[in-house]
Amino acid sequence: MSKIVSISSDKIFIKKENIIPFLKNKNKSLPTKYLYDEIGSKLFEEICATKEYYLTRTEKEILDKNASDIIKTSKAQELFELGSGSSKKTKPLIFEALNENDLLTYFSFDISTKALKMSYNELKKISKKLNIKLLKGDFNNDLNKLSYSKKNRLFLFLGSTIGNFNNNLAEKFLKNISSIMKENDSFLLGVDKIKDKKIIHSAYNDKEGITMKFNKNILNVVNKEYSLNFNEDNFLHNAQYNSKKSQIEMYLESTTNQSITLPNNENVKITVGEKILTEISRKFSDNTLNILFNKASLSLVKSYTDNKKYFSLYLLKSKKYF
Repeated sequence: MSKIVSISSDKIFIKKENIIPFLKNKNKSLPTKYLYDEIGSKLFEEICATKEYYLTRTEKEILDKNASDIIKTSKAQELFELGSGSSKKTKPLIFEALNENDLLTYFSFDISTKALKMSYNELKKISKKLNIKLLKGDFNNDLNKLSYSKKNRLFLFLGSTIGNFNNNLAEKFLKNISSIMKENDSFLLGVDKIKDKKIIHSAYNDKEGITMKFNKNILNVVNKEYSLNFNEDNFLHNAQYNSKKSQIEMYLESTTNQSITLPNNENVKITVGEKILTEISRKFSDNTLNILFNKASLSLVKSYTDNKKYFSLYLLKSKKYF
C-alpha cells in the first residue's frame, strides 16, 4: 500500500482544551471534522448508498456524463482531491485523465486514515500508469503545506462538502484554494442546490437510521479524543431544514438532564431537549455562489448539472490568471 504522509498541524489534534468553548457556549456544538473518524467514514459511505441521499448518485451522474469535457477543458495532468473519502465517484475523471496522459498522479487528501485506505483500495488496480499519493491533513488548515507541482493540477472538492462551512469559512476556504492555484491549475467544486425541502429533509433522515448512527458516533470520537463522558443513548438524532438559511442543521438532542465533565474538570449541564449542533449542510443558489466566487477571486469556466438541477459542478480558475 502507498505510504500515508501526514502534513497536518499537530496542534489541531493535541490541544484538548479546544473542545471547551464548543460545549460551554449557549448554542452548543461539536467540531464537524470529528464525524469522520474510521467508523464515521464507513458510515458515511453507507449513507451515500441510501435511497434518500440523492447527492452522491446525482453528482456521480454528472461526473459520468461530463468527465471527458472536464479533463479536456482543464487540461489536467494531476488530480488533487480534497476530502477524498473512498474516491469511488472520482473514477470517471481518473479514467479520462489517464486517456489524456502517459502517467497520472492522483492525490487523495483526507483527515481520516480509514478514508485514505479506502481510497487506495478503490483505485490501486486501475492502471500501472496511475500513481496514488495519500496525504493526511485538514483542508481548512493545511493547504499552504501542499507541495508545488509544475504540472497542470485539477483540484477537486466534491460532495458539496463546501456546504458544511458557514459563509465566512466557505469564503476563507475558497480564497485559500485560489491563492495556491497556479496559472494552469483548475478547481472543480461540487455543490448541492436549493430544492423542495422535503427532498432535502429526507436525505438526512434515512429510514434505515444510518445517518442517526453517523451523527451519534461523533460522541464516541470526542469521548476518546478528550476523555469526555457522553452516552450516545442519551441523545436523539435531529436533522432539520432551516429555510431562512437554506441549510440542513444536524443536531444531537438530549433526552435527559445530564452532566458532561470537560478536560479542565469543569462540569457542563445539558438539559432535556437541549441540542448540540454537529453539522450544517448549506444549499446554494447561483447568486450566492457568484458572490462567493467573486470574493474568493475565482472565475467560472464552465458549469455542469443534472436534468432536475438538484446538483451542480463548477469548473473554476484563479482570477489572477484568468
